[in-house]
Amino acid sequence: MPPRRQPDPSPSVQDSSALARGLAILDCLLHAARPLTLVEVAEATQLPSSTAHRQLLLLEQLGRTYRDATGRHCAGAPTLAPLPLDHPLNLLRRDATDVLRQLQSQFSATAVLTVFLGSQRLVVEAITGRHAIAPYIGTQVHAPLHCSVSGKLLLSTLAPEAREQLLGAAPYAARTAATITSRKALFTQLDRIAREGLAVNLEENVEGISAQGVSVSTATGHAIGALTLTGPSAMFSEAQRALMAPVLTRHANLLGASLSAHAVARLLAA
Repeated sequence: MPPRRQPDPSPSVQDSSALARGLAILDCLLHAARPLTLVEVAEATQLPSSTAHRQLLLLEQLGRTYRDATGRHCAGAPTLAPLPLDHPLNLLRRDATDVLRQLQSQFSATAVLTVFLGSQRLVVEAITGRHAIAPYIGTQVHAPLHCSVSGKLLLSTLAPEAREQLLGAAPYAARTAATITSRKALFTQLDRIAREGLAVNLEENVEGISAQGVSVSTATGHAIGALTLTGPSAMFSEAQRALMAPVLTRHANLLGASLSAHAVARLLAA
């Protein structure tokens, strides 16, 4: 009997590379402000035109992209809106919209609801404040964990060992002169946040921008995210933060008691 042939690892490697190329093209189209030509897609993703062409044909066959009347490439409906309308995150977004509008109207700052997906922070909804300096709000929060309100609230839910794994070794990177870089100082603050459920960022990430937020937890105590107000630092005087805190807490408690929040908690296995 001939020796049994060992599995060839190359197909999986090739599949992984093809997947990475396809995802790069989808990201390119999602962030594009207009439909793109093949040449533009190839240049933006740094792929050979022939490779980009093959990937685009496959993505179009799968319905993930389409071509407009001029033949340029666009992100398709499943790419632009992959979640069902009754997905827990969409349900939570709808429940949160009025809450965020009320917060924005009352305090003029940008109101944001963030959900914790492991160590990732997903912005479910945001209502931008009417001021000259509006902090950029993306779908995912990329601000460092140790100097952002949502990051501190997330870290406060973790044990010290898990915090250290995410943060790495101290001293932590200083984004501004106000950034907390000491492990002892940060962990002391995180322990307080864990007790009180309230976090602040006073120009720790971006000069001129501050924030205050609270944890959004279900009635069973599972923290699923953060409710935050952010904007120009002039809006976050000590007196103003004292006014914001109970209002943020009240709205966070209402959201945490909603059916959509419990659905999100089940989704996160929280």
